[in-house]
Amino acid sequence: MDTASVLMEVLKIYSPPHGEAELAKWLHAFLKSHVDDVWIDEAGNVLAVKGRGAPVVWLHAHMDTVPGPLPVRYENGVVWGRGAVDDKGPLVAYMKAFLEAEPRGTLVLALVTAEEDDSAGTQALLQGGPPRPNHVYVGEPTSLHVAYAYRGGAKVYIELESRGGHASSPIYGNIVEELYALYQEVKKRLGHAERYDSFTVTPTVVQCGEAPNKVPTRCVMVLDVRIPPGKTCKDLLSTLPPQAKAKGCTEPAEAPPTNPAARALTRALLRLGVEPKLSRKWGTADFNLLIQLTRNIAAFGPGDPA
Repeated sequence: MDTASVLMEVLKIYSPPHGEAELAKWLHAFLKSHVDDVWIDEAGNVLAVKGRGAPVVWLHAHMDTVPGPLPVRYENGVVWGRGAVDDKGPLVAYMKAFLEAEPRGTLVLALVTAEEDDSAGTQALLQGGPPRPNHVYVGEPTSLHVAYAYRGGAKVYIELESRGGHASSPIYGNIVEELYALYQEVKKRLGHAERYDSFTVTPTVVQCGEAPNKVPTRCVMVLDVRIPPGKTCKDLLSTLPPQAKAKGCTEPAEAPPTNPAARALTRALLRLGVEPKLSRKWGTADFNLLIQLTRNIAAFGPGDPA
């Protein structure tokens, strides 16, 4: 398997969240030419199995990328394109590992949908599908660090309405100012700070106004809130002001850094002459969900997450 060539082909297929069907079809055909037990499930995940019996090891990566196509090119040994780092680089690496491995037990390759949105693919796998794992490796760009913890996260929506009016006489106030004040209030209540062990509050969407000379009648702001270890979705929900509503909250997750999956990666890196490094991730990933299946879990993959 020529890894760079396969990665180039995968990058050429645009696959935003819930738009992975074309890529899933390509990956299914590619895997089917090498192994027999391959299928696409109802959630659109591409699944493949090798071997049988215990232990059961999952190699898990996601097919979708953040929206926005980019040109694909190969220059000086570097592959460029949307998802080259997150997550098609790790996905192709895991696919290569799956195809070349001779498992003592059962090896499952799970290439899933919508990780960058609602994790619909992984949510479906939690309900059933391939053999249940004893160990899980989550393909994410970690600079080949062994990641054992992820912060939680939620999208917080602030929606305000007003009677509007002409901008020359804003006698009823202006919800733009109210919106900004509420954003500051959310930061204050959560104790926002640029630290791993603090809530972080980042505005990502602001929609406000109908005309340059009119006081807006409706404003919406979306805040990307990350939840630190030791805090929960309940802590977030109980702290928000009434005008702010959280959607799709995911709990933070941390596995023991010495769990068997992490230790196996550490030993393998030492054999390759690479200094093992442990990481806690600032973001949120399918790791946060898969830890429900086993705490023998680690995230690992090529690519600089910066």
